[in-house]
Amino acid sequence: MSIRKADSGDAPKLQSLVAGLSRYYLRDPDATLPDWFASSLSEAEFVDRLAGDDYYNYVYELNGELVAYISIKRPNHVYHLFVAASHQGKGIARLLWEHTTKQLAVNTYTVRSSMIAIPVYKRFGFIESTAAGEKDGVLYQPMELRQDVR
Repeated sequence: MSIRKADSGDAPKLQSLVAGLSRYYLRDPDATLPDWFASSLSEAEFVDRLAGDDYYNYVYELNGELVAYISIKRPNHVYHLFVAASHQGKGIARLLWEHTTKQLAVNTYTVRSSMIAIPVYKRFGFIESTAAGEKDGVLYQPMELRQDVR
């Protein structure tokens, strides 16, 4: 197991991981992703996020396989946190979260969680900050975490 900074060479694997799980944001998991959402998941968009300075990006590898990814948009918005379906429920999201947040001097984080990931974020200490929302069939729950900076 290792956690490292993601780089542009990871873009194809990250695109596959995130796109494969993005249906969990949809009211109807069998529906097609809206264009605006699908375009944010293109390989080119991942390359841009990984190459720029606007995001903190880390991956979790297990036996040489990339199984999880976190991206925090500066200064404090959790943009992506995904764990491969076959590795969920093993504490990987927490390990990746704790590693990443130790690198940042931030005391408040925000996220637009998928409905299925709300329990994960609650275990990290997040609370719902406003009512759940929906845009073009994409459901999300705004959440916030306030903590003392370590």
